[in-house]
Amino acid sequence: MAAARLNHLHTKGGKFMRTRRAWLWAFIASTLAVPSTARADTFLTPYIGSTFAAKYGVAEPPNKFVYGADLMWLGTSGVGFEIDFAYHPNFFQPGDDEDLFDVDSDGNVVTLMGNLVFGYQGGGIQPYVTGGAGLMRSNIQDVSGFFDDVSDTAFGLNAGGGLRIGGPKLGVRGDLRYFRQLSDIQVGDLGLDLGDFSYWRGTVGVSFGF
Repeated sequence: MAAARLNHLHTKGGKFMRTRRAWLWAFIASTLAVPSTARADTFLTPYIGSTFAAKYGVAEPPNKFVYGADLMWLGTSGVGFEIDFAYHPNFFQPGDDEDLFDVDSDGNVVTLMGNLVFGYQGGGIQPYVTGGAGLMRSNIQDVSGFFDDVSDTAFGLNAGGGLRIGGPKLGVRGDLRYFRQLSDIQVGDLGLDLGDFSYWRGTVGVSFGF
């Protein structure tokens, strides 16, 4: 009788141990699966594109070529930030673009922006909106009949959005955003006047995730 009871207890204990091990493995598997489904994403996107609807005072510079790169970090909540750098080699030159990759070209514009991003995190189609502030440097030289020679660095704003299409490691991104220079910043009474330089920018690029 005692032997039968001991055998019963041993069998019951073995089932309990197997059940506990099964739950333990299930917990470990679910824990390891969390980082792959809920993680932050970082995207580096080199791009090319064009400006349009530009205004500088009373003048309206024509559409111009632009290239640059964007580094975006998107958290698990869908909120993130980005750093966007762009170079417009012939922004203030009339006619067709020349010397597209010449960093010393006349009439160029350089922008460096830090933005807050709200986007959809996941695969397939990932829409986002973005906006923030940064620096806009304009270098205007020898543009006959329109501008004086000017080299100016000012604060600027930008806002827009776009779509990233593809997988977590490789995709294509299209982006549209508006830029406007800020001038006459008065810290004392918190006055901030919009400048007379603005334009739209449309770009497309290959987006690398890591």
